[in-house]
Amino acid sequence: MLARTINLKIEEAYPKIKKAFVEKGCKLVSEESLKQICFKQGSLWGISPKTAKKTINVNLENFGEKTGIIFFSKLASDWKNITLIGCSLAFVLIGLCVWMATDLTRLIATEVPGFWGWLVTVNGNFDLLATQAFVNLTWGLAGFLSLVIVLEAAIVVYTQTKIDSFNEKILNEFY
Repeated sequence: MLARTINLKIEEAYPKIKKAFVEKGCKLVSEESLKQICFKQGSLWGISPKTAKKTINVNLENFGEKTGIIFFSKLASDWKNITLIGCSLAFVLIGLCVWMATDLTRLIATEVPGFWGWLVTVNGNFDLLATQAFVNLTWGLAGFLSLVIVLEAAIVVYTQTKIDSFNEKILNEFY
């Protein structure tokens, strides 16, 4: 939440604020004359506070010759859901990769095929080099997906903590 008081009457501030947000690419969702304006801004694929999809509510309060403005931004639920679904799928794939890698490592050590042994078995014999390659590939993929989850978490935290930076930039144009 971001709050400021500007040296404009509410009748002057309202259209200027509305115009400023629209010019910055925001889509007007709803408005209540001289009291509240709601915008959508950003993209589902945005990864920064400026580009992430969000809802921006602007509330105005009349103080005679001045206007109080309260900005409240909230990440869009579909942006959060896509992030959550992507991380969940990555987590499931990590589990699959770890299972595959440990099963194939056991095959190398014991020469007894487990669930994933069929991937590297030809005519009843397993290929040691192919097995080792699969083990390295699956551990590498598990590591990469773990890094993706960590990066996604960092993006969500950073975006949430700096979500009002877009609003602040627009508000600074009024000073």
